[in-house]
Amino acid sequence: MMQEKKIKLAILAAAALLAAGIIWDGLSRFPAVNSALSTVARPIYFVVGGVAKGIRSTTDFFTTKSALETENKALKRENEDLRETNVELIAMKAENERLAKLLKFTQLHPKYETLPAKVISRDLGDFKDVILIDRGSVEGLRVNMPVVNASGLIGIIDNVYPHMSKVLLITSSRSSIGGLNLRGDSRAAGIVNGVAGPDVSLEMRNLARNADVLPGDTIVTSGYSGYHPEGLVIGTVEEVQMDPGGLTKRAWISPAVDYSHLEEALVITNYSGFADFLKQEGRDTDPKSAKGGR
Repeated sequence: MMQEKKIKLAILAAAALLAAGIIWDGLSRFPAVNSALSTVARPIYFVVGGVAKGIRSTTDFFTTKSALETENKALKRENEDLRETNVELIAMKAENERLAKLLKFTQLHPKYETLPAKVISRDLGDFKDVILIDRGSVEGLRVNMPVVNASGLIGIIDNVYPHMSKVLLITSSRSSIGGLNLRGDSRAAGIVNGVAGPDVSLEMRNLARNADVLPGDTIVTSGYSGYHPEGLVIGTVEEVQMDPGGLTKRAWISPAVDYSHLEEALVITNYSGFADFLKQEGRDTDPKSAKGGR
């Protein structure tokens, strides 16, 4: 039985090969037949070709989509890198401008030896009272050294630690500075104190009744307090009023230093005023106990 099936399959295969040979020979000999067969097969070719084209288009679409997604991710990464670089460049530019101003101070005051420092913290309990800088006794800082920046006087070293120092700001109500009107035809002198309150401001007290002090005048350190070199800018006069009783005047001053953007400072390390003289005489050099304060 199995042998008969094999024989039949072999006969069918041979017949199919023979038919294929006859058709091929006929196509080559009879162009009309070839044309007719081509016409009959054209729809089949069209369908098969369309399917093949669709497959190629679909493949191309997914290939292109994948390439676009990869390119998009690369562009996003590049954009993030550029944004980060731009932020860093802006920060570096701002820092360079601040440092250039500090350098200008040292050029204008060559007699002072200074040590640059960064502001690392503020007294959160009183915004106007103290700041911390990243220099201390290891770098040679001592209590009472003046602290400045390019705009003017910041304060004075109030406490020293190995690698940081506390600076008492001139806007603190605990600070007292000898002040002088820079205007040449005035030179009125008084005591400048910080004012407790929400505003960052100063007041200049003990001005003579006829003291020539006007809004817009620049107040600088007089050097009389012993712990601040003379000529450092304190601020600008905003308002002047007569004290009750009419014997003295009082002026309100806007500080020259912008404490809300204070990031760098210079500590003047070679100024002691009359502190060394008092030390030699054996007198108390603590500005908190000395007359006239800081």
